[in-house]
Amino acid sequence: MRQLGLVLVAVAFLASCGIRPTGVIPGLQAPSGPVENPSPSIFWVADGQVVPTSRVQGSLTGRDVVALLAQGPSNAELQRGLTTEVPFDAAPATVDRVASGLDVTVSTDVSLLSPNAVRQIVCTLLAVQAVGTVNLRGGGHSLEARKCA
Repeated sequence: MRQLGLVLVAVAFLASCGIRPTGVIPGLQAPSGPVENPSPSIFWVADGQVVPTSRVQGSLTGRDVVALLAQGPSNAELQRGLTTEVPFDAAPATVDRVASGLDVTVSTDVSLLSPNAVRQIVCTLLAVQAVGTVNLRGGGHSLEARKCA
């Protein structure tokens, strides 16, 4: 038992050799703000309902989201019965970060979008970056403070 104690003291002594105490080392600010999801769900329509699907996509911007939804599902997704209600002329779009979330301006009149198309855009944007709400604008109309529901 005594040998074990001596070994522990020797190890502690040797482990501390040459290490001098230092003060606090200043650094940069910690990252803040919303984190982008590297593999977000893409929301398509199946049997009249908006459903999340996984797709290996990589990083998406808000502009990419609207273009992707307007383009429609891949052939494999089409075979699984997935579709889109986002019209092709909704893209291009602009997406700006604001205090309450995102301001999105699409290239079509938002008052003509189906409820499913609105949900597809809002839910996919919020899957990419969870930031609060989405304000959709286009064609002189707006749909304010939308959440994924």
